[in-house]
Amino acid sequence: MKLPALIESYIGFKRSMGMRFRAQAVTLKAYGRVVGDIDISQVTPEAARAFIRGKGPVTSFWGSKLNTLRGFYRFAVSRGFATTIPLPTIKPKPPPPFQPYIYSLDELKRLLSATESLQLPYNSPLQALMFRTLLLLLYGTGMRVGEALSLSLQDVDLADRLITIHDAKFFKSRLVPIGSKLTHELVVYAAGRRRLALPKGESSTFFATRTGHGVRYPRIRLLFHRVRELAGVRRESGARYQPRIHDIRHTAAVHRLIAWYKAGADVQRLLPQLATYLGHKDLASIQHYLSMTPELLHEASKRFERYAQLEMRHE
Repeated sequence: MKLPALIESYIGFKRSMGMRFRAQAVTLKAYGRVVGDIDISQVTPEAARAFIRGKGPVTSFWGSKLNTLRGFYRFAVSRGFATTIPLPTIKPKPPPPFQPYIYSLDELKRLLSATESLQLPYNSPLQALMFRTLLLLLYGTGMRVGEALSLSLQDVDLADRLITIHDAKFFKSRLVPIGSKLTHELVVYAAGRRRLALPKGESSTFFATRTGHGVRYPRIRLLFHRVRELAGVRRESGARYQPRIHDIRHTAAVHRLIAWYKAGADVQRLLPQLATYLGHKDLASIQHYLSMTPELLHEASKRFERYAQLEMRHE
């Protein structure tokens, strides 16, 4: 069977089981294009390794591509379309784990100030306000960028200060309460948004272009790069990855933890609530977002010292 056709069959099989399988489908289709429209039995180990290796240094994407192709070849072998798996058996040493960037409050303020530069061009008069509001929403709620861009006008209930996120990651929907300050910012933006076109009425996207249609993620990344550069927010010289807009979600989680520690709150009891608020399927999933910062470590150490002193007094 031809490789591209079998890839389509495998993608259909995975989605028939309720999986979105989006990123994996992109990888597999790219594999089919690179290797060519040949029978799966003709794919050589060299061709498979060249695709997985790609260009440049090894990244975590190397392992992601390998795992995706392993699943595909297990499917092919189990259906009798292939007798061997032409994939590497030894992984190269992976790069150091990616560390999200935790913005300081000063850096967040500089990012917000820099959004004023987006008032140009003049044919997009709401662009600066739209992007500033988006950054405030991401920090104020910790929601994913994709979740924010998928919001419709009817999802943002400003009267009850409640946002509804539909069919998010893990096929979950959730309600996100918001504070009074963030609500005020959303009210100001919503007034301007309703002066734009509403192609789907109240189902029109909340964050929109001048034509009233939804803003796409590549455009948001481009705007954030421009704002970040203007704000002078960057990692040290030579760093491979620069701060991302998605890191605002990490920042929101870490700043919430620091605030709880400073307030003397029961952090262990509150962690499940934070996981639910951020839209995680379980408590373990939140560990990825709780990157330790010197300030967080300091507050946690202070909490431990207080507990230790209390224990010593009772002895």
